[in-house]
Amino acid sequence: MYDTSTNFLNVHEWAYGVTEIVHILSLAVGVGLIALVDLRLLGFGIGRASAERLWRATAVVSLMGLVLSVTTGLMIFSTDPVRYFGHPTMRFKLVLVLLALAFNYTVHNRVVCGHYPRKACGSVAVLSLMMWVTAVFSGIFYSFT
Repeated sequence: MYDTSTNFLNVHEWAYGVTEIVHILSLAVGVGLIALVDLRLLGFGIGRASAERLWRATAVVSLMGLVLSVTTGLMIFSTDPVRYFGHPTMRFKLVLVLLALAFNYTVHNRVVCGHYPRKACGSVAVLSLMMWVTAVFSGIFYSFT
């Protein structure tokens, strides 16, 4: 059995809150920049910048945000893994985050950097937005159930 009494986040009163803040901020950066590219794929957004140009300008910072949000998410998960994994909403979120990451770094990036029909671009953008928004709200729903 995992002993949560030795977990740094459970022992230091400020550590969990700071980790949660970093998790939320890094998630906002990582997912927010992906959403910016998705909105450009849908025809909204910053002036005449192409989705590919936005992706190239934001890819590194977005990756850093996602890596930090996954790292802090795992740290939070480690505070009580049995409780977290036992909740169906959290299991759904974990699977969805894995799918969204895989989708983002395969299909999504290929479409953003390629020349695909507008319908294909829009479909990829909508699917990406749906996955990320659902993953974020799954975490919020878990917090209130």
